[in-house]
Amino acid sequence: MTRFAAAAFFLVSFLSLDSQLFAQDFRVQIAAYGERMKPDFFKERGIENYVETTDQLGLYRYFAGAYHTRDEAEIVRKEVAAKGFPYALIIDLEEQRVLCGAGCPYFRNGTVYVKDPQRQETTNTIYFEFGRYSLTPDAKVVLNRFYEQLRDNPSLKLKIHGFTDGVGSAQANLKLSANRSRSARNYLAYKGIRVDRMLMEVFGEANPILANKDEGDDRTDAPENRKWNRRVVLLLVNDFGEAATDDSLLNK
Repeated sequence: MTRFAAAAFFLVSFLSLDSQLFAQDFRVQIAAYGERMKPDFFKERGIENYVETTDQLGLYRYFAGAYHTRDEAEIVRKEVAAKGFPYALIIDLEEQRVLCGAGCPYFRNGTVYVKDPQRQETTNTIYFEFGRYSLTPDAKVVLNRFYEQLRDNPSLKLKIHGFTDGVGSAQANLKLSANRSRSARNYLAYKGIRVDRMLMEVFGEANPILANKDEGDDRTDAPENRKWNRRVVLLLVNDFGEAATDDSLLNK
């Protein structure tokens, strides 16, 4: 077999396998929330079956199913929107794999990794130095934008989720993630946002974006991964706890 023929055979085999693994490439997202919703919440609105996942930001995302084509998904999206979820959207898994990169699978261990085009301005992440909870200049730039959004949209609230990397004890990391969350909250409070509009939740070393240690047999430290886990996630939410969309900032 020539080198070209071998490459062609591999490509055809890969595409065939890929089509089997990802035959249902479209998901219908019902909504995304800053906290877990009770099952009755959806049943009362006529949605009996759904899948709950969390994403890399700590949002709870709810899906109404998986579909082979966008047209099939669009029919379900319209049905879901008519039941009181106007921001239901179709997520193209192939598109997400491109956006997230080869090392960032869409689903892994019950977590969904998603670039959400509806929430580019209403969710964001700030990062911290190792063992520190003081705000960096970059973090203050992000917080200033959230201050303006909260100031201009008094009906919205802010979820503040604090995280650490995996170095240190679980108890110490919970305390550190709380201090990081307080730093963000206090900065906004100093600028004039009421504390009762900002809801803190701390996770410590739980829910890392990337593995704190390499996944090989030696399990060596992965500092380039850990820096992305030292974070505070900011989520603008409405009165129902649903993550605000960019459009909601324009329709205040």
